[in-house]
Amino acid sequence: MTSHAFYADAENKTNRRIRRWYQENLLTVLHHAKERQARDVDASIALAEEFLRKLDEPLEKPAVVPLRELIPSKDDSLMKPIEPEVLNLLYGGTEKGAAKKYLKARNKKAPEDRYNFRLTTNWDYGWQQKQYRQRARDVNRARCAILRDTFYRKNNLAADPRHYSQPAGGEISVCSEYSCNFT
Repeated sequence: MTSHAFYADAENKTNRRIRRWYQENLLTVLHHAKERQARDVDASIALAEEFLRKLDEPLEKPAVVPLRELIPSKDDSLMKPIEPEVLNLLYGGTEKGAAKKYLKARNKKAPEDRYNFRLTTNWDYGWQQKQYRQRARDVNRARCAILRDTFYRKNNLAADPRHYSQPAGGEISVCSEYSCNFT
C-alpha cells in the first residue's frame, strides 16, 4: 500500500468515526445544552432530528445489471492476421536482427489495424487515433521567420552609407599617420 493510499484510508476511517459519533451523540449534546441554557438550540435540535431521520431512511437497492452473454465465434483470436511479407521478415531471413525488423514493421501499423478489439482499457486513449489526427504544424516556423527577417541580411555586405564618409561638422579633414588637420 502506498503512502498516499494509507493516508486516504486513514482519512476515510476518521470521517466514518466522526459521522458515527454524530449519529450517536448529537441529540444528547444538544439537549444538555438546552437544559443548561447555554444558547438557543431549538433550531439546531430540529435540524439534527431531520438529519438523523434522513440517515435512518433505508437506501434503495442498486439495480442489478444483467451479465452480457458472450456469443462464441469461430475466430476468437486477439490479433488480426499478419501480412505474409511482415511474417517473412521474422521467419524467412537468417540474418541477425530479424526480430527487431519484424517488430518495427509490425509497429508501423496502428493498434486498431493489428488487433480485433481493445485488449486493455488503457488502449481507449489511442484507439482510432488516426480519425482525429491533425496535420503536424511546423513549430519553428514563427521563430525562424523572425530571425530571418530581422537578423540575417537579405543580400551580401553592402558599402557604408554616404553620411558615414563625411565628417559630422561638415569639415574636411586630412589625417595622416601622426595627426589630423582640419581645413
